[in-house]
This record gives sequence, structure tokens and C-alpha cells, in this order.
Amino acid sequence: MAQEVLGSVLKKGEEIFQNVSGKLLERPAVQKAVEAAMVGKSKVDEGVAVALKKMNVQTRSEFRHLKHRVEALESQLAELRETVDAMKAAQGAAARPKARARGSAKKA
Repeated sequence: MAQEVLGSVLKKGEEIFQNVSGKLLERPAVQKAVEAAMVGKSKVDEGVAVALKKMNVQTRSEFRHLKHRVEALESQLAELRETVDAMKAAQGAAARPKARARGSAKKA
């Protein structure tokens, strides 16, 4: 019951907000202000990106690339470990019959 009331209040609030913001954006002065704010935001974003680059701070995309590279290397390492383990097992199995053959030859 309370959730239904809260949901309807939120829905009505969203409708009012959209209506008011739509009416505001119809005004040329508000449109210019929004455009200026967007230009300002893009300049700030560019400035921050340049500053982070100069401080040698990695970007989100660089972190993603590094994460994928590390995951690929971990996968390759796991495959190499399996190959080495298989080779060791094969060498151990090949060495056992020779040792048994030498042991039985000494007894005779």
C-alpha cells in the first residue's frame, strides 16, 4: 500500500519535472545557458584529462585494456603450467620402467 502511494507520488513528480523542464528549455535564454554549460563542461573534462595525463594517471579505458591483458596472460600461464605438468608426468612415467628394468637386471 505504502509502496503504491510512493510510486504514484514519484511518477507524478517525474511528470511535473519533465513538464517544467520542457517549458524552460523552450525559452531561448535557458537554451543558451544550457549550451554554454555543456561547452564549459566539455572544456573542464578536457582540462582534467590533460592534467591526469601529465600526472601519468591512467584513464578508465587504459585500465580496462590492462585488465584484459592481465587476464589473457593469466590464461596463457595456466595453459603453460598444465603443459609443464603433463610433460613432468610423462617424463616420470617414462623413467619408472627404466628404473624397474635396471633393478631387476641387478638381481639376476
